[in-house]
Amino acid sequence: MRRYHRSAHAAICGPLSAASEPTAKPRHFTDRPWLAYVLFVGTAALVAYPSIPKDQRDDFPLSPYGMFSDPKDEFTTITQAVAVPEVGTERAVPPRMLGTDEVLQARATLAKASRTKGASSALCEKVAARVAADGDFAWARRVEIRTVTYESISYFQDPPMPPVKRRVHARCEVKR
Repeated sequence: MRRYHRSAHAAICGPLSAASEPTAKPRHFTDRPWLAYVLFVGTAALVAYPSIPKDQRDDFPLSPYGMFSDPKDEFTTITQAVAVPEVGTERAVPPRMLGTDEVLQARATLAKASRTKGASSALCEKVAARVAADGDFAWARRVEIRTVTYESISYFQDPPMPPVKRRVHARCEVKR
């Protein structure tokens, strides 16, 4: 659209009325300092809002993770396969003795076997055969598949505390 000078406009369309008189140029928000401050504070508050804790359960700064904020159980239950010596300290067998290199697969194998007597006995025999073939476990005399419950804090003490509860699912001799 072509812009005409006032006199050209008046010559073509007639004189301008008061209603059609152009108003002052709209100002930019930065021309009003108070508006700039309100916009800045409002934007900063919106950006910071997600970091404000909804409840004060978490003592780790700004952490929404449950592992830091949820109450923990006083006891920890572990199902494990253990090589037991004639005399001395028993030792949990590594996952490879359970037929895998993965810790979570070994855990699932133990959990499944611990549900029935037949499955835990079969797994115990397989683990005992692997222990017998491994030179690092020459001291082992038997293998146990068991579930133990520890008090969570005392488990990490030195020397470690014995389990609060212990249930042996299967026990088998290591045949050499």
